[in-house]
Amino acid sequence: MRLMAVMAHPDDAEIWCGGALILHAEMGDAVRICTLSYTREAVRGKEALEAAKRMGCEVEFLGLEDIAIRDTDNAVDQLIRSIDSFQPDTIITHWYDDMHPDHEATFRLLRRSILRCFWDNSIDNIHLFPRIFCCDTYSSLGLHGPFNPDRFVDVTTIWEKKIAAINAHKGQPLAFFLDMIDRQCLAHGKSAGTKRAEGFLYLPLFGRPDDGAPLGG
Repeated sequence: MRLMAVMAHPDDAEIWCGGALILHAEMGDAVRICTLSYTREAVRGKEALEAAKRMGCEVEFLGLEDIAIRDTDNAVDQLIRSIDSFQPDTIITHWYDDMHPDHEATFRLLRRSILRCFWDNSIDNIHLFPRIFCCDTYSSLGLHGPFNPDRFVDVTTIWEKKIAAINAHKGQPLAFFLDMIDRQCLAHGKSAGTKRAEGFLYLPLFGRPDDGAPLGG
């Protein structure tokens, strides 16, 4: 699997899908985090580099402005270059109903980028589109209702590694995030029949079926 996480902010991948990224990195899969905001030179960028090192992933930054991510042509062009360079077959991104405006904009930006990247070469073969999974959000609540995942990734065995990656973001409100993520992953674990799990929602973008390797192995 070539797995890419397209996230708005430097700590989003670790919080919402870090367990899945760690598991795939440990399986030898290529894993990249594309963070839309900040640069590697910024404080938050340096924290993200350390977190990615702890997860075994690579990370890049598009340098868009925090709290001002927009679905613009320039942003789409930047994301297309990232997707073209990595050629993912599976992408994790924010949920389309996420209350955070940067998260919602990231989803819309990715959707348009995927269309421009793959449509011309895939109109007769939808399987060439990457699979898209949406990750959880704050307290699993969106603008129009709760987040209802249809896929779960058991993160019990690598839980401490996920927490270590989140803890690399020293400038963020860690107590808030760690408490919320613990509660959410325990709840998802109960649904999945394990101790802790991350929840995901498969998005059949343009009719793309989920016929690839299971997320999380």
